[in-house]
Amino acid sequence: MGLALSVLAVVVGVLIGMVGVGGVLLPPGLVALGDLTANEATATSTWAFVFTGVVGTVAYAWRGVVPWGMLAGLTVGVVPAAFLGALINATLPASVVLLGLAALTLFVGVQQLRPQAVRGAREGLGAAALVAVGAFVGFGSALTGTGGPVLLVPMLLTLGVAPLRAVAVSQAVQLPVVVAGSVGYLQTDLVDIRLGTVLGCLAALGVAAGAVVATRIPAEGLRRIVAVACLAAGVFLVVRAAA
Repeated sequence: MGLALSVLAVVVGVLIGMVGVGGVLLPPGLVALGDLTANEATATSTWAFVFTGVVGTVAYAWRGVVPWGMLAGLTVGVVPAAFLGALINATLPASVVLLGLAALTLFVGVQQLRPQAVRGAREGLGAAALVAVGAFVGFGSALTGTGGPVLLVPMLLTLGVAPLRAVAVSQAVQLPVVVAGSVGYLQTDLVDIRLGTVLGCLAALGVAAGAVVATRIPAEGLRRIVAVACLAAGVFLVVRAAA
């Protein structure tokens, strides 16, 4: 494993800990720097996010801000959908997975460049809505190897959930997403367990450092950094898919 990939894992962890969107950068990094196929990259990154999920959950639970009722509702939808997403990924051509990753990465980049609308916070969502959101996030995250927060945070903010609750529950939801997804991927022989474990540990250190770094970087500047990184990764994936 090269130095560049190690650094990327730490940066991804820091971004996950701060804004919840860093996970979208790891699969493209594994394709570009780890010489993995798109299917192997999504499977291995899903395994790596088991470690960031543990650290993120503990960190926010320690602060007492995880909305456990919301997490329970999301998990009902997440678990079966994430397992299914992993199995479907294994049947798709690498080019399709690459283009899917590219579309998601570009979407996140554009979304981070848009002005953030101010919405009234709401206390929670109904049980049916939570299960539906969880199913979408679980399936999409396992299919693309992006962990969970990258899809869940924007969705919850759009639905009017308070930012702190959205980020906190997105950290905790990583575990059911990536555990269920990893169970599916481990049946396909696509996971590089050793590489994913090393990257996951490095990314977990980044998650722990993310809260500290977040207090030193203006939120708008951070969002722009994330946006540029996502747009660059998305363009790379499009070029790679077309090659």
